[in-house]
Amino acid sequence: MTELVAGVDLGTTDTKAVLTRPDGETVAFARNPTSWTTTPEGRLETTGANLAADVLRTLADAVATAEAAHGPVRVTGIGLAGLAESGVILDEQGRETSPVIAWFDERGAAELDAQGRAFVAEFPRRTGLPLGTQWSLPKLLWMRAAGIHVDAASRWLNMPEFVAYALTGELVSEPSLASRTGLLDQATGRPWPEALDRIGAGPAFLPETRPAGRPAGYVREGALKGAAVTVAGHDHPVAAIGAGATGPADLFNSLGTAEVLLRSVPRILTDDERATLVGLGIDAGRHVLPDHAVLIGGMRSGLVMRRVLALLGADEPGRRDALDRRWEPRTDDGVTLMPAAPHDNDVTIRIRDGAGPDQLWAATLAYLSEQTTALLAAVNSVVGEHRTAVAAGGWTRMASVRRAKAAVIPRLRISALEQPGARGAAMFAARAAYDVPFDKVTRQFHETAERTTHDGSK
Repeated sequence: MTELVAGVDLGTTDTKAVLTRPDGETVAFARNPTSWTTTPEGRLETTGANLAADVLRTLADAVATAEAAHGPVRVTGIGLAGLAESGVILDEQGRETSPVIAWFDERGAAELDAQGRAFVAEFPRRTGLPLGTQWSLPKLLWMRAAGIHVDAASRWLNMPEFVAYALTGELVSEPSLASRTGLLDQATGRPWPEALDRIGAGPAFLPETRPAGRPAGYVREGALKGAAVTVAGHDHPVAAIGAGATGPADLFNSLGTAEVLLRSVPRILTDDERATLVGLGIDAGRHVLPDHAVLIGGMRSGLVMRRVLALLGADEPGRRDALDRRWEPRTDDGVTLMPAAPHDNDVTIRIRDGAGPDQLWAATLAYLSEQTTALLAAVNSVVGEHRTAVAAGGWTRMASVRRAKAAVIPRLRISALEQPGARGAAMFAARAAYDVPFDKVTRQFHETAERTTHDGSK
């Protein structure tokens, strides 16, 4: 029987699972749409049970693919990475008591505005995040205002943590995910009492911290019974590890629904450093690597590109590919994109006579390139210029996106790895299942990664 480890990337659009041998050789891959429901008010939400079912279904598909090619297999470890900020409240009996709200949903804006000047001023220093609706805290403020009960016995799990709980029955909190909640005091690595007070939660609202690569528990039942489960963490730093961009001079450009520029810092930042970084538009949180900080300059490029393609009727693959082939760097002013304040996931489009689909797509990439340039300058102003850069994610499949990014990010390579997030999660699964040093795991996996990158201009 072939022993394999599984890496899962629970994404906004799709849930992906890769099965590899313990040395990193990929054996099988599967993906399924992530389950969301649109409310009558146009909001996007789901349940933890639905997302756990997405993961199990995708793992089952990957196992079936592996067994069709290799005969019986046994999954010895499962690493769970994925979207942050979205999570679920559990009651004292471990039952879900809240919806899972999409990370980009803007519920909680009014409640956040009512928190007072002192809290607003302290928030970036304590959390490493700008005040805004993306994080878990405003969602929790909205839930409380909507009548969802929170007390000292309540617990909060980000979605990869909830899937681990569904598989093992164990409650754990992974640092990189916890640092995206707005509830974590980055200086201490423990929950921030002031934020907990705002939602009526107790000090155990975030469960015991368990670093990526350490088992949260073991699968209790079903075909995967006995597999070690680890919460690998926030999808972006996990994908950086999967793509081999882990050093302090490495830049990782993740191009999914959210786009990020990511750098690693091999120490915990000070309060003043966090405040400065947030003022420059950079999130400063905990990495999935122990005793490391992660700097994330983020924008919602994938969301903008998806909306523009839908507007153009080019969200169907054939039309999208034709638009992609016709792209040339912007040479006219027929179309202009600009942020639609106050939220950067919306844009305003100005169109002049003579503009068509090609001009709109060119203007979209030009607008996003300008944002990338500004974020890169901010990151470099703090940690210096990168020596190597690698990009990965679904949008890198479009040649126009690759070429536009290579024009503004020096020394950029495009990872040919289809799923660096799932692959990074598989690295942590191997660490959890076999208790081998993580540097040995990464070295084995990265030998493959280094053979599958190419210059970003192609």
